[in-house]
Amino acid sequence: MVKKLVGIAAVAVGCSSFVYADETVQHHQLGEMVVTATLSETPVEKIPAAIEIIDRGDIEEMGAQTLHQVLTEAQGVNLEPASGRMSTVRLRGLSSSKTLVMIDGMRLPTGFQDKVDLGEIPAGLIERIEIVRGSASALYGSDAIGGVVNVITRKPTSETSAWLNAQYGESRHGEAENTAFDAGVSGSSGALGYVIAGSFVDKGRFDFDTADQQTDGDDKEVTAGAATLTWEIDEGSELAVGVTYADVEREGLRPKRKKENDWLNTSERLTGRIEFKKALTESSSMLFRAYRSEYDWDVSLTPTDGSEPELHDVEQTTDQFEGRWVGSLFGSHKLTAGIEYRTEERTEDGVESDIDNLGLFLQDEVSVTNRLNAILGLRFDDHSGFGSVYSPRLGAAYQLNDYLRVRGSYGEGFRAPSAFELYSGSPYTIRRILIPNPDLDPETSRTWEVGADLDYSALRVNVTLFRNHIDDMIAEVFTGRYQGSKPKIPINEMQNIAEAMTQGLELTVRLDLGYGLSLAEELTMLKGENRTTGEKLLYVPDVSNVLKLAYNEPSVGFSGNVRVVTVGSQYTGVETEAEAYSIVNVYASKSLTDNVRLYTGVDNLFDKEVDGGYGNVYGAGSSGTFVYGGLSLNL
Repeated sequence: MVKKLVGIAAVAVGCSSFVYADETVQHHQLGEMVVTATLSETPVEKIPAAIEIIDRGDIEEMGAQTLHQVLTEAQGVNLEPASGRMSTVRLRGLSSSKTLVMIDGMRLPTGFQDKVDLGEIPAGLIERIEIVRGSASALYGSDAIGGVVNVITRKPTSETSAWLNAQYGESRHGEAENTAFDAGVSGSSGALGYVIAGSFVDKGRFDFDTADQQTDGDDKEVTAGAATLTWEIDEGSELAVGVTYADVEREGLRPKRKKENDWLNTSERLTGRIEFKKALTESSSMLFRAYRSEYDWDVSLTPTDGSEPELHDVEQTTDQFEGRWVGSLFGSHKLTAGIEYRTEERTEDGVESDIDNLGLFLQDEVSVTNRLNAILGLRFDDHSGFGSVYSPRLGAAYQLNDYLRVRGSYGEGFRAPSAFELYSGSPYTIRRILIPNPDLDPETSRTWEVGADLDYSALRVNVTLFRNHIDDMIAEVFTGRYQGSKPKIPINEMQNIAEAMTQGLELTVRLDLGYGLSLAEELTMLKGENRTTGEKLLYVPDVSNVLKLAYNEPSVGFSGNVRVVTVGSQYTGVETEAEAYSIVNVYASKSLTDNVRLYTGVDNLFDKEVDGGYGNVYGAGSSGTFVYGGLSLNL
């Protein structure tokens, strides 16, 4: 099967010159509307922030099956591995706990070790992803210090449509077999709109070293679905209900206490929402929404010698109620005012905790002149465990001429320590023992950034300089090694670091070469430092880069691309530095009709071995060269 797919890939890629891309800068078009950055539809060019939009076409042309795989090629994003083979997102060098992950604007409850596992969210359900880099606490409160990743699922369409995608692949080593399907239907009938989507991914294990009692990649099965029903009550009024669901099972081998163990992990995620939107006038509207997210996670380690298994579990429930009003004032001000109330209940291995948070926010988008736009925002949060805090934000963008825009922003944020950091910890994981700390203080942050955007003829350039300053940053601090194990397991404790900093540069260049060809470069240079000790922060690569040569010619039905993904060296432990790497991914597709498309691709074309510290489990590079092919139908 692999030889056949390699042959198909070679022919298709040769015909299509390895290329594809759309007419976008950072995956977005000028004039395109985004919601996440301001909580209302706003043109990208009016927002003084670094934004990336990854649409359905971009996702398809990576051959990605999970959100994790999509974000491996997003700018300013690094993926941090966690115990249990989870993969979590980091923005601008800040940890996953400082990056808010949402689905359709709703917070996702965290699971094991207080993290959101990106591998549990199938790509087949996603319509687009909006990434806002930089502090967003003025709108979203806690956890948005580094930014926001908002996953937007498929929505009802005006005309009835259906789709089916089927994909198969495996590594050149004959392992990691992957079978994936996603399908759905969308449309409307009178005042009713609907969309139903489902996804199934079955990934086989792979193991390069069978002597270490540990599978390098586990068997993984993801079954997921999403549905939305809308009712246009009258002109300008709409009621919507929706649900998303995912069930994940992983199985492999793990060593512990000198024994080989069968490792079984299951998780179940369910989110349901109801919302009402009402247009009050041509320039004002309101929204009310209530939602509940439930997440259950458990793992068992069963020694192959038949001795007593080890069991652990996490349950977390989030309920949120929110109201929002958007309207114009004096013609030049667009105001957004909102209130939200959230409760979280968590049980981890019998340790129970709960919090509640009341948030109020006000934002003013000001058109000062035809060329100057500004955003002023302020949020107040009253947290049950840590009292009250204010999070301000100020940003401005000035259009110097028809081609060049400059922008800058400043924001402050906070993050309250989680129940995991305060009370639970992880005294039982294999990689390290983590001790909780009930005396932790909340983190506070200050974020500055300046940037410029050039759009001239066939050339588009975006450059951003940023700096994050974190006071009382919550981090794992190495305190010694457990003497009862061989090799001795590191012992870390959650502590407040008095001062920490990340800073860097983001550069995006896109050039239209003509004849359907384009070239894109996304470079990020990063530095992270514990200002108290001078040590480098963990999981902060000094450089990351995605170079993409692409081609799209609709008249002949060919598209394709070649992508070179580079990640620099970074510390993954106090004494461990992972080496830099570059991998090459290729993709090509051929439209047989307006509704039928064949595609193929190769991830990690040159079989580069990637250090596991980079969070690439189940991603490009982890299983060596991976070849896939598939069929896409749109009816």
